[in-house]
Amino acid sequence: MVLTLKDFCCGGGGQALKTLSNFALKFAASVCPQQASIYTAINDRDQSATTSIIPGYARLDRITMPAVTPPTLPFFCDPSELPAPLPTLDEIVAADQTFPDISDNTYQRVARVKDKFIVKYGVSPWVSENEGHALLLLAKYPSIPVPRLYAMHRKGDRLFLIMEFKEGMQLSTVWGGLSEHDKLDIIGQLRAIFTQVRQIPSPGIFSNVIGGPLRHRFFLSVEPTPEINGPFQHERDFSMAMARRSRKTWESNGYKPWTSEFLERHLPTALAGHLSVFTHDDLQRKNILVARNVASADSANPGESGSKWRVTAVIDWENAGWYPSYWEYAARFVEFVWDDDWPEKFEGIVDPCPLEAGLLRFVRQDLDY
Repeated sequence: MVLTLKDFCCGGGGQALKTLSNFALKFAASVCPQQASIYTAINDRDQSATTSIIPGYARLDRITMPAVTPPTLPFFCDPSELPAPLPTLDEIVAADQTFPDISDNTYQRVARVKDKFIVKYGVSPWVSENEGHALLLLAKYPSIPVPRLYAMHRKGDRLFLIMEFKEGMQLSTVWGGLSEHDKLDIIGQLRAIFTQVRQIPSPGIFSNVIGGPLRHRFFLSVEPTPEINGPFQHERDFSMAMARRSRKTWESNGYKPWTSEFLERHLPTALAGHLSVFTHDDLQRKNILVARNVASADSANPGESGSKWRVTAVIDWENAGWYPSYWEYAARFVEFVWDDDWPEKFEGIVDPCPLEAGLLRFVRQDLDY
């Protein structure tokens, strides 16, 4: 039996079974600083895509999808869903309580308003309609804990996302003090959440939430370039886009694109055979909110069998979209610092794809050089 490198990767969305000497190897599905000046050139195209989402799971061949019009701005939810009247523009701007660990700057602000709402507002590309569309999609699955989107509208060049306030602390602020039992309990909750996320019916393409250009920095270009930005009908085009981005960068700086040529030769075959799945694309601890369970906090002896913490929300879906099934793991792997046990525990949330992740780390080194 001859096995290729790809036989050991997370191909087929993790559903394929590889056989070696009567042993079945099952690889289950695993469904950063932004370069803002590049983002700006393609962000305005977020709403212009004609390819859109349909029910059904991903296919690896070309599919034709009917046009679906995304919600137009301004968007407002049904008033009966609001916990209080929406804050006015003056109330939003005057709010002085910012979201934990997110600092104000000229381009984006995240504030708690009237103790009921979180409002993210600012200019492109820091604040994007893509996040609003992600929350609207996820709202169809109530068991996935995300903030509800109450309104999305523009005022001048600023976009306003008015969302539900979700209680909790960022997991990054408490992780170091958690017991092993509590860590594993939280990881188990996240595993259940992202199993559901990855089961959301896919359009079978690789794109942002509504079928437009991808927002991950590996797919950015100074000028809008669909061959680099997407959307992509095939995973081969998705993989080749990173090689094209590499070539464009090296050539624009007057260098021979040696690494680009390597990527062009190998990425389309090494990163192949994965389904399109819904992906957060920035699943780090600061984007996970947790809270102590009241019963455990009040009990003198809550017991190791009890759940002391619960995941209250996963936030910051601005880069979400339809990516190959290895991407959720690999996109975080390339950013791991390896100074604690988080990389190990992350493998409990989405199944590891070490070969894809290792290759993507090489891509990162090349594109961020």
